[in-house]
Order: sequence, then structure tokens, then C-alpha cells
Amino acid sequence: MARKYEVYILNRPVWFSDSPTDPGVGWIVRDPDAQTLADLPLWIRDRPALDRVELVADDVEALWIRFCMTYNEVLAAGCIVENALGKQLWIERNGRWDLPKGKVEPGESIESAAIREVEEETGIDRLSLVASLGPTYHTYEMNGVACLKTTFWFHAVHDGEDTAGQPQAEEGITQVAWLPKPTPKHVLEKTFPSLRALLAIS
Repeated sequence: MARKYEVYILNRPVWFSDSPTDPGVGWIVRDPDAQTLADLPLWIRDRPALDRVELVADDVEALWIRFCMTYNEVLAAGCIVENALGKQLWIERNGRWDLPKGKVEPGESIESAAIREVEEETGIDRLSLVASLGPTYHTYEMNGVACLKTTFWFHAVHDGEDTAGQPQAEEGITQVAWLPKPTPKHVLEKTFPSLRALLAIS
């Protein structure tokens, strides 16, 4: 079955697998206990050259659940938006290129949240969802609390061409841009590894 889940901790991938996918790369841990799971951020922080971690267990689902239980879970949704010219919608947020996304509000569907977040963060509307791209996972710390964010991604289309956007300044967004495919190198270099992986499968 190989890799089943991938979570980014400190912008480095942690894979959950039932067997090692590439024994020569990264750090492989078989049947990690609760303490090992809790200490993962420290291990990764102390090893800047480590490219990835692979956690291996026969019951990958049980391992994933145990991992999730050590975090406060946050649900989010976002979109890869494409316009009539085939360009993709990007935002620059706090000095990094990003895709529009945000937290799902109580009682809101992930589909509605994805569209709402694009509209709020970019000022771009007239959107239609055409496909689900699945989730990405990453961890972060907020006010001393360890959080695991699950972001559900969708492919969306905009009924227009290079429509001007309006960056949501209160969210740290300074630029909204329609960029060509494939994504320019300077953008890929200043975005998150999880988004580079998402673009590769979209």
C-alpha cells in the first residue's frame, strides 16, 4: 500500500506507510510510540538536513489516529482557481506565495468555505467548483497549542480572464495575481512544500 498519509511538520513531509517506500532516504521509524509521536517536531527541528520522516506500521489508520489525537484539529478549505486563459490564482501573504484558503466556519460545508475564502482573500467571484483535489495536512503552534490543520482543496474555475482582485490586507495579503502554468520558478521557490506537492497532482 505504501504511503497513505502525508503531513508537513516544519515544512518537511512525514509519511505514514505500511512499509518503507525508500529505505535510503530520510528517517524511518517502525511502530512509533506516543512519546515518539509527541517528540516529532523536536526531532525535525534539531535535524535541518533531514528531508523527510517515514512512520511505518501494519495498521496505518490506527497510527494516524494516534498521531491526530496529540493535536488540536483545525478544518480549512481552499482552491486552485483557473480562469478562461488557463492561468491560476495566487496570493502573496506575509512574504510568501500561497493559494487562497481558510478555516471552515461552524455549520459551513467545506465547499462553501472554499469559495467564500477565495472571494474574501482575493475579491474574485464568479467561481464554480469542478473537482475535489483531496486534503493536505500540516502542523503549527498557536499560543502554545499544537495544531493540525486539514485543508480540503478543490479545483475551481473563474468565469472570466485576468479579472483584477483585491487583496485582503487584514490577512497579511499584499498581492493577488493570475499566473501562468506551469507555475513560475520564483513562485515555487517562495511557496510551501505542501502546495508544491498539491500542484504536482492537480
